[in-house]
Amino acid sequence: MKTTLLASLFAGVIALVFATGCSTTPQPPNADRLKRSYTLVSVIENGTVVYLEGAPSNIKPGYAQFSLDLSAPPTVRYRLSDGTSGADLTTFAGTYRVQNDNTLILEGLNPQPTGTNGTITFTISDLIDGTSVTLTRTTSDQKTGNTMNVYKLRG
Repeated sequence: MKTTLLASLFAGVIALVFATGCSTTPQPPNADRLKRSYTLVSVIENGTVVYLEGAPSNIKPGYAQFSLDLSAPPTVRYRLSDGTSGADLTTFAGTYRVQNDNTLILEGLNPQPTGTNGTITFTISDLIDGTSVTLTRTTSDQKTGNTMNVYKLRG
């Protein structure tokens, strides 16, 4: 009985070593994984959901026209409004880069978004290849009343 138990334990340890010792293909950097065009799923301003795709009514329905195009690096096209009506919809063009694999920097934006000097920075989270990403602005957005905004995007 002891021999059978020891043999089973030994076989289990060997199987565990082989299973954990196998290498997996490393995931590409986020700069490569972000290369696509995105639309909005939701927007949270200062902790309040102001836009949810498909909702019968939104506090800021103008966000429906938002887009972020990162499909042709390093070029970026960023289309948004303050979210209220969409009447002030603007498309900004510039370049982008990913820093430290977790920060998306849009720079040289033209025209310059209000209060940005042409640069907007986001923290990248919840990136799922080809389907979604969450971007959190690192500074408040003057255009939306100095709110801190979180954008859930679909690619």
